[in-house]
Amino acid sequence: MTSIFRFTAQCMFIFACLTGALSVLVAAYSAHIPGLEEASLRSLQSAIQMMQFHALALLVVAWMFIGGKSSWVLFGSGLFFLTGIVLFSFNIVLHQLAGISLFRPLIPYGGMAFVAAWVVLAISVFRSST
Repeated sequence: MTSIFRFTAQCMFIFACLTGALSVLVAAYSAHIPGLEEASLRSLQSAIQMMQFHALALLVVAWMFIGGKSSWVLFGSGLFFLTGIVLFSFNIVLHQLAGISLFRPLIPYGGMAFVAAWVVLAISVFRSST
């Protein structure tokens, strides 16, 4: 494994850890917002749940890559997980808590990135290490 891929996998690992921490902070903050509409709260809870679940998945993928099961396919899965977290979860949180709607049209692409990440992860089982 080249050093640039190892470094990128380490960055993915750190990103996953920080995303997990951020999800806890957002959950705690959103639980204490007075007057938050029910629809907004449900949307935030969905984003937090997806953020936590996929941060764990990214953590495992990065760990596998760093631990020696390196392949382009596994690396691609990690990139899809990272993209999904940013485009889906982060955008929903930005929209609901900060009112930033600029990137809202990208949310469906984040969902598609999550699906792609899981499919590519499944494919990685059949790919040999490089």
